[in-house]
Amino acid sequence: MRKLIFLTLINLVSIPHIGKCESQLNKAYECSAGVPGIPGTNGQHGPAGRDGRDGEPGPKGEPGEPGERGPPGHPGKVGPPGIPGPILSKPGEILAFHVGLDASSPPPNQPIQFKKVFYNEQNIYNTETGKLKAPVDGIYFLIYQISVYSKSVHLTLQHNDKIVQYMKHETASFITKQASGSSILKLKRNDEVWLQTVDNNNGLYSNDKNDSTFSGFLIL
Repeated sequence: MRKLIFLTLINLVSIPHIGKCESQLNKAYECSAGVPGIPGTNGQHGPAGRDGRDGEPGPKGEPGEPGERGPPGHPGKVGPPGIPGPILSKPGEILAFHVGLDASSPPPNQPIQFKKVFYNEQNIYNTETGKLKAPVDGIYFLIYQISVYSKSVHLTLQHNDKIVQYMKHETASFITKQASGSSILKLKRNDEVWLQTVDNNNGLYSNDKNDSTFSGFLIL
């Protein structure tokens, strides 16, 4: 047993010291550095934190100040034309007509063509169709003065194919007689008004001294 202990001590003395300290006369103990240890492993990364956008929305802020006005944009496309407005008479202008018959016994059952023009500056009476065509909405005063000779006259005043006045003058003499009629009508623009005789009751007469006339004007 003593021999085994002795051999163990000898082996311990003979193993080189990894860290060696020596004692010197005028120095403190000095120790040489040992071999660096094995580096440790890095720790694992933790889970990613939550995105701030996942949180509850904050309170609504105060409205900001209005921004500066931007430059004007390009002009838009031209729109479709509008509905034409009513034709209005010029200040002081009179809308009126006064026309006369140029031949006796005009054809019956159709507008009488008064071709002798005394006044028709605005052309509101058409001598070719025999009709007044209202240039504007309004109230019109219309009057007719006729000469009758040799036979009776049956006359109607018509507004857009509707009879608004009827007049019949009975005679069988060869003496010229006169008759007249008048009417106030509310007309819309482009409404038409005319006179016409009925069937064979067509004793309308006209010469240089006796005229059958048709007249009218805008009241308001």
